Amino acid sequence: MRIGFTGMTHLGLNSAVAAAEKGFEVVCHDSDPVRISNLAQHELPVVEPGLLELLKKNIDRCAFATDVGDLRACDVVYIAPDVPTNDLGQSDLEPITSLVCQMDEVLRPETILVILSQVPPGFTRRCLGSRRSLFYQVETLIFGRAIERALYPERIIVGCLNPGDPLPVIFSRFLESFRCPILPMRYESAELAKISINMCLVASVSVANTLAELCENIGANWSEIVPALKLDKRIGPHAYLAPGLGIAGGNLERDLKTVCNLADQHGSDAGVVRAWMANSTYRRDWVLRTLHREILAVMNDPVITVLGLAYKPDTNSIKTQLLLHC
Repeated sequence: MRIGFTGMTHLGLNSAVAAAEKGFEVVCHDSDPVRISNLAQHELPVVEPGLLELLKKNIDRCAFATDVGDLRACDVVYIAPDVPTNDLGQSDLEPITSLVCQMDEVLRPETILVILSQVPPGFTRRCLGSRRSLFYQVETLIFGRAIERALYPERIIVGCLNPGDPLPVIFSRFLESFRCPILPMRYESAELAKISINMCLVASVSVANTLAELCENIGANWSEIVPALKLDKRIGPHAYLAPGLGIAGGNLERDLKTVCNLADQHGSDAGVVRAWMANSTYRRDWVLRTLHREILAVMNDPVITVLGLAYKPDTNSIKTQLLLHC
């Protein structure tokens, strides 16, 4: 069995290396010849602990290609570029749409085509056309732990045209190699499942930020409270309870905006989501409020140093946002 991935940015690269580690022959395709040349020489476009080591280990199973025709020999092909977002949380889906059209022209009719890049509800069904072997698979990678998540997912969520039908045998064999529950559902349910996961994460972040600031004001210590929450089975040891500067990362921002847009289109209420967004903006300015209180109000011409620009450890992901107007 040969598995193809088109789009060798963070999502596609980690997913391709994970497939190779599972023992499959993998075609790593990208239209950027420099990126493909660098990958063949073990030079990565992203920072992820353990990724380079696994790529080197499985390099003999990986073929690197700039010609989209090289994907024709694959049994399953994943469309997997990262989907960029702008400062309003809006996605540029044109490259994904273009890749779906390319694959329809190049792939054999029996090849399984899977959209792995995050898309909004309704997108996959609009791409269906005459192809019936089209699926949407939810990605749940985490920056800084992406290869671990790609290798050992808790479950695999698959959007299908007919979720009551068995998955194609060759696709099922590939998914079963990850030894976790497989959850087929209709396209729109799978697309919204990804957003639903992120909404739960946003809620945890917002709770942590709100209560951590309250701790500062009343003399409590949030770090003392966190262990009690993580021992609660309804919250759990992996809850997002570390306070920070609001909601970070384009994926969460995009999903907040998507839910608000869908609610507006269909006349439902997204007030709690807008409250999370407002809370995130307020929390973002914690740095400025603290600087004014502790430094700028008592010192002329202070020198301020920022250590660490990536939004979380073990990544090179940076989203520029002007926070200070000193």
